[in-house]
Amino acid sequence: MMNLRHIAHIHTGTGWGGGEYQVLNLLAGLSKRGIQTTLLAHPKGRLIERARERGLFVEPLNNPAWLRFCPPGHARLCRHLQKQNVELLHVHDSLSTTIGVRAANRIGAPIVLSRRIASPIRRNLFSKKKYSSKSIDAVIAVSNTVKKVVARSGYPGDRIHVVASGLDLESLDKIMPDAQFRRKFEARFLVGGIGTLSVKKNWKMLIEVAGQMMETGKDTHWLLVGDGPERNRLEELAKQLGVSRRIHFLGFQPDAARLLKNFDVLFFPSLREGTPGVVREAMVLGIPVVAVDTPGTMEALGGHGWTVNAGDIPGAVDMVLKILQEPEMCRAACENARQFAIQRFAIQRTVEDTIQVYRTIVNKTMMG
Repeated sequence: MMNLRHIAHIHTGTGWGGGEYQVLNLLAGLSKRGIQTTLLAHPKGRLIERARERGLFVEPLNNPAWLRFCPPGHARLCRHLQKQNVELLHVHDSLSTTIGVRAANRIGAPIVLSRRIASPIRRNLFSKKKYSSKSIDAVIAVSNTVKKVVARSGYPGDRIHVVASGLDLESLDKIMPDAQFRRKFEARFLVGGIGTLSVKKNWKMLIEVAGQMMETGKDTHWLLVGDGPERNRLEELAKQLGVSRRIHFLGFQPDAARLLKNFDVLFFPSLREGTPGVVREAMVLGIPVVAVDTPGTMEALGGHGWTVNAGDIPGAVDMVLKILQEPEMCRAACENARQFAIQRFAIQRTVEDTIQVYRTIVNKTMMG
């Protein structure tokens, strides 16, 4: 079996979310397999900080946005990659793809792109060239939903490999409920959402459901974990609907899974997803999920959980109530969801499937 020598991963974002979580766990898994990896990342990003904490090899990618317009800087990067005997580049976001495609072409190495979002690739001339099969040797799609979107954008389907995003099951199994956290809210039931506070996440629906839930008299408080451009509007909507005392905006939390363990229900109304990490984490943790029935979310649930059409506020209220009122039914359903997620979403499987993609691409390159 062919040995892989050195894989360079490029990531230019500064925030923290499901994508960064995946990159970190993939790097750790590759390292355990004895594959040399280097993470080139934004020096102020949360990913590079956490990678250092895990003892992974990292190098700051200073001023990544300027590498597109600075030929000397890009040339230095390419010389460095060649000196390190990098045999494959793996890029993880839009800007890193721009940088990586140019570098791969210059040093003669293949390049793999991880695609985690279910958004079509833009059709302008720059994007067509950047994401073409001539520029990128393979795409790793995190779900069949993402694969279909990428294929519809014109990339060859036979070069799109579906590799499910993995979870660190061992770490998740160690998380225990925190009674002290629950007592803060003085409520019998906690329903929450986790994610960026953006329009596509559709948190407006959560607030509207909370408003109608008040009319049922159920002692329920709602938590929103995350931050983003919609926070002020969502807080204002909560005031307008008279539910601001029952909705708690907790902001960004570096270890949101520990909060998730304390939810009675995860409410996930996102309108567009590739494969939502928080939904998969909830399944492993035994937390029931009520979600909008978008393709990526439905694929992650695999027939488990409770789904509703976007905007169906009464239907969502009924589902949340059903879960809270029928704990035995809910417990059995959650155990089935947990077993499904454990079998499908282990990080070890993600690592092995990714290595197989690497070997296929490197071998194809060597064969000419």
